[in-house]
Amino acid sequence: MNPRDVELVREKHAQLDGFLPNLEADAWLVLTREDSDPAVHLLTGGGMVGEAAFLFTKDGRKTAIVADYDTGPFEHTGVFDVVSYGTGGFMQPLQDLLEKVAPKTLALNVSQGDPLADGLSVGMLHKLGRLFPIEPFDARLRPAPSALADLRALKTPEELRRLREAIRITETVLDEVGAFMQPGKTEREVAAFVKERHRHYGVTHSFGDGANVMVGHVGMGHRPASDAPLTPGDTVVVDMGVFVDGYTSDIQRSWYVRREGETAPPPDIQHRFQTGSDAMMKAIAAMEPGVAGWELDAIAREHLEANGIPAYTHALGHQIGRAVHDGGTTLAPLNERYGDRGKPAIRAGEVYTVEPVVHGRTGVDGPPVGHEQDVLVTEEGHEILSHPPESMPLV
Repeated sequence: MNPRDVELVREKHAQLDGFLPNLEADAWLVLTREDSDPAVHLLTGGGMVGEAAFLFTKDGRKTAIVADYDTGPFEHTGVFDVVSYGTGGFMQPLQDLLEKVAPKTLALNVSQGDPLADGLSVGMLHKLGRLFPIEPFDARLRPAPSALADLRALKTPEELRRLREAIRITETVLDEVGAFMQPGKTEREVAAFVKERHRHYGVTHSFGDGANVMVGHVGMGHRPASDAPLTPGDTVVVDMGVFVDGYTSDIQRSWYVRREGETAPPPDIQHRFQTGSDAMMKAIAAMEPGVAGWELDAIAREHLEANGIPAYTHALGHQIGRAVHDGGTTLAPLNERYGDRGKPAIRAGEVYTVEPVVHGRTGVDGPPVGHEQDVLVTEEGHEILSHPPESMPLV
C-alpha cells in the first residue's frame, strides 16, 4: 500500500475507535468476497480477492480473516489482528473466532433503506448460518450499525484531500468542455471529448458515458449521449464527476448556445438560470450542523415554485465520497420515494451535492438548466468546495 492509503486506513480506524463502544450489538461482522460489500473499502482502503471476514468488538478488538495471498495490505496498516487461511477456506477460522469472542448478538451489513449499508449477500448469510444460530433472525442479528453510516459520512483529512482534487479536475474538464463546444457538435461528440480529458488527467468517470451531456430540446435525464446537436437558442447541461484515489466529485454546469448576434441568454432562459442559482445558494447558505436534510430541500423547492418554476421531483442533494451517491442522510423531502432519509440533521464532516435542477424541454415547457455544487459541512457552517458560476456560460 502507498503511504497515503495507509494514512487513510488509520484515519478511518481512529474514527471507528470512537464508534465501537456504542455498537448496537456485541460485535460487528463484515463478510465479503470479490468486493461484494462496498463497506470493506472504508475499513481496509482496498479490496481483496478471496472470501474474508472482519470482526469488530465493542472493546475495540479488530480481526481480519483473509486468504493467504491477501494478507499483505492488512498487515501493513497495523490496525487488524490478521488471521490467514489457505486451501481449507475461511469458515473454520471464522468459527474459531466466533467461539472465542462468543457474541450473543451480531451486527451485520443489512439495510432496507441504504444500499451502501446492505452489502451482505444472501450466500454469505447462509454460510454464517452454519456457524452462528440465527433463528429467530431478530433475536441474535442486528441491522448495519450506525458506525458504518458514520464511518462513511464523516470525512477525514485525507478523504477531503482526495475529494478536493476530484473537484478540481472536474472543474478543469468542465472549463475545457465549454471551450470545445460549438453549434452543430453532438452530445456524443462532447461526451467523447470528456472521456478523452479524463484519460489525459488519469482519472475515471463517476457515472454515465463519461458525462451526462444533455441538450435542451432532447431534455434532462440519466441517459446515454445521443447524436442530437447543440443548437443555437438551446441550453446544454453537463453532469459529471471523476474518481481520484477512490473518491468522487459530482458537478453540473449549464451553457446557453447563442444565436447569431446574441451576447447573453434571452430573458426567459436567464430567469430559469438565475432562479435555479438563487435556489441553490439559498439552500447552501442555510447549511450548518443541526439542520435537517428535508429543511434544506424545502428552501430550494419553495424558491423555485415562488418564482414560477415547477420544483424538481428528486432530492436536493446527496452525499459524495467513495460513491457518487454515498448513502446516509439525504437532502430529501419527506415522501414515499425517500422515506426518512431527509429526517436526520446534517453534520460537520459530511460532503453533499446541492442540485435544484430546473427541469424541462426546449420548445415544450422551457429549457433545462442544471445547477450542482459540492459542499462540505463544517463546525462553523459550510464550505463550497466547487465554484458556482456567477452568470450563465455561453457557447
